[in-house]
Amino acid sequence: MSLRIRLVVFSQLTATILLCALPASAQSIRVFTEVTDVSQPEQPQPLSHSVTYFHAGRVYDYMPDLGEVVIFEPDHHRFIILGNNYMATEVSFAEVNHFLESAEQEAQKLIGEFSKSTEPQALRNAALLQFQLNPNFQEEVSNGNTQLTLTGTHLDYRVTGTQMNDSRVTREYLDYADWTKRLNYVLHPQPTLPHPRLQLNESLRTHNLLPRTVEVTLHVEPRVKLRAVHDYSDKLQSIDRQSISRWERTLQGEEVRWMTFQEYQQHLIAQVQR
Repeated sequence: MSLRIRLVVFSQLTATILLCALPASAQSIRVFTEVTDVSQPEQPQPLSHSVTYFHAGRVYDYMPDLGEVVIFEPDHHRFIILGNNYMATEVSFAEVNHFLESAEQEAQKLIGEFSKSTEPQALRNAALLQFQLNPNFQEEVSNGNTQLTLTGTHLDYRVTGTQMNDSRVTREYLDYADWTKRLNYVLHPQPTLPHPRLQLNESLRTHNLLPRTVEVTLHVEPRVKLRAVHDYSDKLQSIDRQSISRWERTLQGEEVRWMTFQEYQQHLIAQVQR
């Protein structure tokens, strides 16, 4: 698995970010996330860091490694994306769903083609895609309902978190996490459909649990295990507010080059292929 794909996997994985012990009325939250490859526990490898701001009804998610800020606007049912080199685009929730429907149809076609083969690898690919479309996990909750484990044939999740007194915080945050997962699948080239992660989020809703750490183990050769750890604050620093103001000014400026979402996707794919 390439470094970029691992970063993208965790731009999805870290969509479930700790908001524990914060009141539902909190207006501004800052989350700093560090991602580590722990496939070899004796040699952990830092992969990325990111910062996410919940402020004034929006969520700003910035990954310096990708040079991209994604702004979640639930009131307008859309994302705005500001990339490097002053490129920008917006995509509606409806458009994201349309892309996912197309991806699901393509996955079904591939499953049919792989299933006709007698080659072991083709059959494994069919099973993997089938799992992604219809994930089936064994769920276990332990440690006083603060640890959630989902075990599947192709990947496992292990989450440690805190139960919220007000379930609205959990629901509102996981709505954001769901849409971010969907967006990241269509925005960046990657091999994994969003359905397993969406099922994890649904389990988190059921148990009213927001995580401190998220670990995912991918059953591939060689095995891949990634961990995200989150540090949070209910106050934005001066530099945080400056970043938000700079992004907003940039989006209003004449130097921004707006493009369709499809054009933005093509640009990202071209970057990966270089």
